[in-house]
Amino acid sequence: MKRSTVMLLVCLVFLNVISVSYSYQNQDSINVVIDPVSDQTMLPGYAQLGSGYQVSDYEPVAIPAVGHRAPIRAFQPSIGYTGPISKVKPPACPPFVACGPKPDPPCILPKRMPRQWEFSAQAFWPRLSGTLRWPAMVGGLPATEMDMTDDLGLPKHPVLGDYSAYYQLNWNWSIFYAIMPIHLSGDTIATRNLNFGVWTIGSGSPVRTKWDFIYQRVGLMYNAINTCSATLSIYTGWLFNDQKITGCSDICGGIQMPVSRTRNMVISGLELKKCIRTLCNGGTLSCDTKAGIGYLDNTLVLDIQPALRFSVPLNCGRWGFVRGGYRLLNFYENRTDLKMDVNMEGGFAEAGLIF
Repeated sequence: MKRSTVMLLVCLVFLNVISVSYSYQNQDSINVVIDPVSDQTMLPGYAQLGSGYQVSDYEPVAIPAVGHRAPIRAFQPSIGYTGPISKVKPPACPPFVACGPKPDPPCILPKRMPRQWEFSAQAFWPRLSGTLRWPAMVGGLPATEMDMTDDLGLPKHPVLGDYSAYYQLNWNWSIFYAIMPIHLSGDTIATRNLNFGVWTIGSGSPVRTKWDFIYQRVGLMYNAINTCSATLSIYTGWLFNDQKITGCSDICGGIQMPVSRTRNMVISGLELKKCIRTLCNGGTLSCDTKAGIGYLDNTLVLDIQPALRFSVPLNCGRWGFVRGGYRLLNFYENRTDLKMDVNMEGGFAEAGLIF
């Protein structure tokens, strides 16, 4: 009986050990199966829009239970898949389209490049005035200072032309040539006695006048400041002026009263060009101001032209432009025997080409 009792106890202990061992083996791992979204068809490795995770069709993997040692590789994806499950973090700020104004293009001044020509033609609408006196005395009386428009009948508001050409030798040096030819005529009735030459023209006498005038410049120009947006040029050269006034009167069967003056002078000056704005199509608005002074030969000449220029690109470095502003052209002579002063001031418009 005693032996039977011992055997029973041994069997119970053995059954208990087997039961504990089997329970331990069942708690060694937990099978986790991740199923794809059931109501949508998704390709492997594709994350649904708005989801916080990227899901792929992986095989079930074993995750160790709490309290047991984890294996070295917890995730074992099936063959043919790119990687493990990863979290996709949404961007902190959603993308947006900038709606601010575009920056303006850089202001670049159109200019002549080396070995390029520039031709221009100017229409000048001045108010003409001037004084003619010759000689100092006429028959013991002082010669009359006659007004070129009121006493001689020349038009007060003529339309004149000025033509110029430039050739750019290199980046800083260029040569230029400009000429203004004038041919005017007019007639009037003398309103006072005019002492001129060796004649005295009485009041009420008809007077017919012709005026020939040439204003010519040739010189060399140097760009003292030459940047992308501005240039300051200094020039000097030869100024040639020749003018002739011929007055005709019906007194004494018709007489002619010619007087002429030729001047050879030096002219020097400045040209300032400054870019104001360049448009998106390349058109450029700029300041274009010229100021020159002529001297020697007992005469002072002022030629000032403040203006604006608008240039249009014509491809291959060529430009077309228009220019407009105000011009003052003044000849003042300091002589007692002969005086032929001319003053012209008014607006002008100019068109040209750089090629």
